[in-house]
Amino acid sequence: MIEIIPNVGEIEEYVELAERHALGFEYNDFFDPELLDDERALEERLRLYQSLGRHGGTDTLHGAFYDLAHFSLDGGIRRHSLYRMQQSVEIAGRLGCRAVIFHGGLNPRFMKGKGYYSNWLEWTEKVMEKLLSQDEGIEIYCENVLENSPDALSELAERFRGRKNFGICLDIAHMMLAHGDPAEWFGKLHPHIRHFHMNDTFLQADDHLALGKGSIPWDTVFDLIKEYDLCGVSRLLEVNGLDKIRDSLRFLEDRSLQN
Repeated sequence: MIEIIPNVGEIEEYVELAERHALGFEYNDFFDPELLDDERALEERLRLYQSLGRHGGTDTLHGAFYDLAHFSLDGGIRRHSLYRMQQSVEIAGRLGCRAVIFHGGLNPRFMKGKGYYSNWLEWTEKVMEKLLSQDEGIEIYCENVLENSPDALSELAERFRGRKNFGICLDIAHMMLAHGDPAEWFGKLHPHIRHFHMNDTFLQADDHLALGKGSIPWDTVFDLIKEYDLCGVSRLLEVNGLDKIRDSLRFLEDRSLQN
């Protein structure tokens, strides 16, 4: 399953494109704190998406992440972070989404202190457990963002081994910006990968370019996906705008990887 990010301003065009190519949606509206705090606007947005009659279980939702620190030493910050994350799961349930994607939140600049990492691991496990229990019909995926190696997410995922509703969302651009070896990332995370975020970059910033428009060695990435039998894992084309989406779909189609 390939997914795209719908734009409410052009929703008819996005629905038509999704129907023509059998695409899923990954909703990126509901990590906006202003929308989450505006009950009327939030309900209107939900009703709009619910009116589309999307097939249940095909879509995902990007969870809240702005300024959140679910592993903070400050209990008030932890509580508010959990509240926002639980909001995401609730919204996903109302939209019939199969999964919510959350950022892991690790900042490698603080990794020299053992206490920082152990605190992150302990609290992240607790929070993910609460989210998994909140709605057992929704899967929870943890995404790499600033991590400079796959080790932390691998250790977290091992704690949920055997839980079918937890997994890793591997963001390919974030992985490449970590200047690591893709083979190492796939080698350590492949048993847990349930979702991909895909866009291109010139390896200096998170450019969110259409696939094939940057410097990511896609042949290497696709070879690893095939090697670890991950071709059936869902992939979000994490680009904004119909032109970038169409360019990315053509890029995949040229490589017979559009499904």
